Order: sequence, then C-alpha cells, then structure tokens
Amino acid sequence: MKDLIIIGQGPAGISAALYAVRGGAPVTVIAKDDGALAKADKIENYYGFEGGISARELIAQGKKQAQAIGARLYKDEVCGIEFAESGFTVKTTSGKELNAGAAIIACGISRNVPPIRNIEKFEGSGVSYCAICDGFFFRGKKVAVIGNAAYALSEYKVLKNIIQNVTILTDGLPPLIDFPSYDDRKIESFEGKDSLEEIRFADGSAERYDGVFIACGSAGAFELSKKLGLETKDNKIIVNERMETNIPGIYAAGDCVPGLQQIAKAVFDGMIAGVESLKFLKKHD
Repeated sequence: MKDLIIIGQGPAGISAALYAVRGGAPVTVIAKDDGALAKADKIENYYGFEGGISARELIAQGKKQAQAIGARLYKDEVCGIEFAESGFTVKTTSGKELNAGAAIIACGISRNVPPIRNIEKFEGSGVSYCAICDGFFFRGKKVAVIGNAAYALSEYKVLKNIIQNVTILTDGLPPLIDFPSYDDRKIESFEGKDSLEEIRFADGSAERYDGVFIACGSAGAFELSKKLGLETKDNKIIVNERMETNIPGIYAAGDCVPGLQQIAKAVFDGMIAGVESLKFLKKHD
C-alpha cells in the first residue's frame, strides 16, 4: 500500500493517523510545530478529563499514542504538494521529497497574506501563491518573493531555476534565515492597470515588477490549497461528508475546513479523513 502523508499533528492529524495506521496504511505525519492548540493553556471542555488537561499534555499524549502503533512523526515545514505519476509528492523546506498515494491537510487555517493594498485585485494577474504553478509564465521577467523565512527561500529557489531576475522582499521584517540577498523596505501597495506593474513602498519609492509570489510565514492550509487548486471558501477548504476535497486523494480535516473550531470536531474530522483515505489507498493499491 502506498504511503499516507498527513500534514499537521494537532487533534485532526493525529486522529487521522490513528485510524489509518490501524487499518494497515503506512503513515507519515509532518508538522513544523504543534499548531494553534499549543498556544492554549488548559482544556476543560473535552471528554474524559474531569479536572481538565493542559494543551501541551494533550498534544504530547496524542503524538505518543500515534507513534506507539507505528505512525512516523517528522518535524519539518511542508512547502508544497505536487501531482506525481504515482500520486503526490510532498516537499519540505529542508529539501525532503516524500511520495504519497494520498494526503490529508490538517494544518489549521493560517492565511499568511500580507495587508498590502490591491493584493486581491491582482491575484491571478501578477500576484501568485505558487512558484511551481506559475513561475513558468514569468520567464524573462522581473519578479519578487514576499516573505522573511524558510518558505520564502524555498519559493525563491524554485523561481531561480527558471527566472533570472528574482528578489526577496521581506516587507519591513527582519529575515529569520540567511538569504542570498533581500530588500527590507516596507511595501505600501501593488499598482497597475489590468495586471501588476509596480510595487510602491512606504518610503515613497516605487519599483517595476511583473509578478510577486506570496510566501509569508509557513505554508498553511490556505497556501497549500492554492498550490493544488483545491476549492476554498472564506479561507476554508471545501470538503464533503467524507472529508474529500475536489481533488481525488486529497483530504482535509480540522480547523481548515468549515465548522466549529473545537477539539472534539477536529478529532471527528480526522477520524473520517483517516478512514476514507485508507479506503482510497486500498482501492488504488
């Protein structure tokens, strides 16, 4: 059976792993960190804990439970999911490329879109969220990657393979890793008529650019959905009752899909996604 890769190790991701592993699937769970739940203090409305439980303890117990039955947990930052001949390839900022027959997105609802004026106006007309998807269309042109961490560097490297003139813009933030070069001016707005033509900065300067690639922070569910072409609405990935997205073999669960943002729901979503992705893998084995 081909591998199932789960992106995110919160309640949804770990719940999915528990059901998929018990069903016989080889499962790899990848996450940069413990997600939004780790920022909570004490959980007092979750079944089975009369006196409540700390968020960190609940997370730790879930991960140990998954590892105990054979799930592989890796700490890494996923920067993209691509279609492959035998399913999908999940890429990380550390350079790993993992093959999967199916994947579950369970990494929360971060939407790392900077508050730059006119950014939505030029989405699809100069503003992109996927270097691999759209870099080809900007060959011979001048483009920028907006971001200040590993995700931005990953997108930069993809673009440099096909475009000579690529600049990293940190949008006024200090770089969190070593970049080959960067421009740290704060961005004010994107300007142009029918498509992006220039970037205006807060210091009053402006510079011509043909395209920009948004790569702020880490690649969360929103960014991954943009890369794959998943159907979204109001910053959520649209799924059916089986947690299936509009792309066969790709599932989503937890806070990144519509509904209450509660641990109980995330666990339920993960259970469904784990069971259904297992069925998919067995069918296409």
